[in-house]
Amino acid sequence: MKIFKSARSRLTFLYVAVLALILAILGILAFVIFTTSIYDQTDRALSEVGTSFETTARRHFEDVQEKKNVSEALSHTAEDVSFKNYKVFVFSQTRKLLWQTRTLEAEPNISNDTAQRWLNEFTSSEEANLDGFSNDREIFRVHYHPFKMGGSSYYLIVIHPLDEQKAYLRQIRNAMLLIVPVALLLTSFGGYFLAQKSFAPIAEMSEKAAHIHSSNLYERLPIENEEDELGRLAKTFNDLLARLNRSFEQQKRFMADASHELRTPVSIVRGEAEVSLTKKDRDVIEYQETIAIMQKESERMSRIIEDLFTLARADSGEFVPTLSSIFVDDILADTVRAFRTLGKKHDVSISNSQNGDMPLEADEFLLRRLFTNLIDNSLKHARSKIKIESSMKDGQYEIRIYDDGPGIPHEKQDHIFERFYRVDKSRSSNSKSLVGSGAGLGLAISKWIAELHNGRLKLSKSDSSGTLFTVYLPTK
Repeated sequence: MKIFKSARSRLTFLYVAVLALILAILGILAFVIFTTSIYDQTDRALSEVGTSFETTARRHFEDVQEKKNVSEALSHTAEDVSFKNYKVFVFSQTRKLLWQTRTLEAEPNISNDTAQRWLNEFTSSEEANLDGFSNDREIFRVHYHPFKMGGSSYYLIVIHPLDEQKAYLRQIRNAMLLIVPVALLLTSFGGYFLAQKSFAPIAEMSEKAAHIHSSNLYERLPIENEEDELGRLAKTFNDLLARLNRSFEQQKRFMADASHELRTPVSIVRGEAEVSLTKKDRDVIEYQETIAIMQKESERMSRIIEDLFTLARADSGEFVPTLSSIFVDDILADTVRAFRTLGKKHDVSISNSQNGDMPLEADEFLLRRLFTNLIDNSLKHARSKIKIESSMKDGQYEIRIYDDGPGIPHEKQDHIFERFYRVDKSRSSNSKSLVGSGAGLGLAISKWIAELHNGRLKLSKSDSSGTLFTVYLPTK
């Protein structure tokens, strides 16, 4: 239904429905309790009348015992016991009517035959009993009270109409039928008002959130109370906006940096090509130099594109490494051998100290990429040596890669794992690099590879004496 489309209406309806169910159950229970209590009071009053009649009749019978006149004793009893609103019949053992109270205007009018018929409904038990009967017009409560007097058995029945009790119960029922709907009506208005007041902050947050776009992700939802549910919801949404804002800013920087990094080699290649096409009098050596420059920049572009593709796969969150049984020490030794020639060319020695076999379930290609990036980075900055040490400690492999370069300034150390971040921005390429693109992506990729294998990459030390990177890889 259209009226229940809003959460306020649904909440109010559920609140009123639950309250109506509770009131209905409580009303029924209360009515049952009232009814039981009233009938119990009536039964006690009937029993008291019967007991009082028997006691008084016995006393008067003793006074007139010489005359053996039971009727006279019963008549005297009627003078001492109040029978207002009660009709009393006394029957002999043979169930013959001996005596009855006189019928007054305020007393129930019960015929002898009716009383005889009700008496016959009871068993010949010697114990008192209670039951309900009715004639054509009224409902009565009847108390059956057998007793002995002067060696003979008698049966006493006390009859009381239930008109007053029924009228009282009708009043209670009518009052409940009036009060409950009024209470539900007032409650529905009150519940809707409270629901509207409670949902007002949500409506405000919804309106505010609707005006937040990619251009204003810096805006935040208002928080009135951080301790309640709405405050926590707003805080969670604001945290989401902060993450989205960081992601958008990161993407913007990523695209800007990627464009900048690719623009330089593309411009160089284009410039060299244009010069080669426009300048006619060029010798073979000049053409060879031009082609060499174009090849170098093309290789650099290829490495940048490959790094970007790797990071794109990392950002997708769906990259699944190809695991196989490898030995970390063998991969590390192969990588060191690949760099030794370039190191000698620049007077940089590379030593590799290993401590036994290092078996591991890992992606061999990615692990080679990890060590290649780290050694390549160290080679760019090393003055004269690179030292690599491997060991196992606390259930994980530790691979330490140290170079004696000038170190990384302290204020820049927190940013070295960021994409496109370079400590020396004036240098985009380095002749000492074997595979690096010079775009500042190598350490970011290395960190991702380590974390993909449930490990981590850490800058352990960097000062004027050199820089130490440590790779931690769990053995299992």
